Amino acid sequence: MPEPDRIPTERLAELVSAAAYGTVLVLAALSVISVSDVALGHGSELVAGVGVATWLAHLFAELLGDHIRRDEPLSAGEVRRAIVDGSPILAATVLPALVLLLGRLDVVSATTARVVSVLVAVVQLVAIGAYVGRVAPGRSAAPWAFAAVTAVVGLLVVGLSVLLGH
Repeated sequence: MPEPDRIPTERLAELVSAAAYGTVLVLAALSVISVSDVALGHGSELVAGVGVATWLAHLFAELLGDHIRRDEPLSAGEVRRAIVDGSPILAATVLPALVLLLGRLDVVSATTARVVSVLVAVVQLVAIGAYVGRVAPGRSAAPWAFAAVTAVVGLLVVGLSVLLGH
């Protein structure tokens, strides 16, 4: 993540929100992927597809909201900003999907790929929490304490979404 003093707070918040959202959705997708899905290549496709579909939905919603906020049509720069602001959703899918692809290519076993992809996504969630704990104003807790709470809450959200989805 970029240094907080280089990006306006609103933009930084947008990027962090997108990263957290993307990571939670990746974890939810990983929860429904079986070892046989990994071996057949469906796991990496599902994770990548969830990322792309979510990013497109985020972009669409962001542009609709921006259209309401402004009296004139959106400029190309505003569209580019919306594309970039949602890009952490896509980035959250890259490492877990690559790990699943390694399982598909038999570089590692499908079981190992599934487990490691989940661990990678959890580490991403912890890293996002640690980053927020470090840069958020007025936080007295250590970044890693904030990271742990973020991971627990994120995993609870994933559990709830999986529970409601089945």
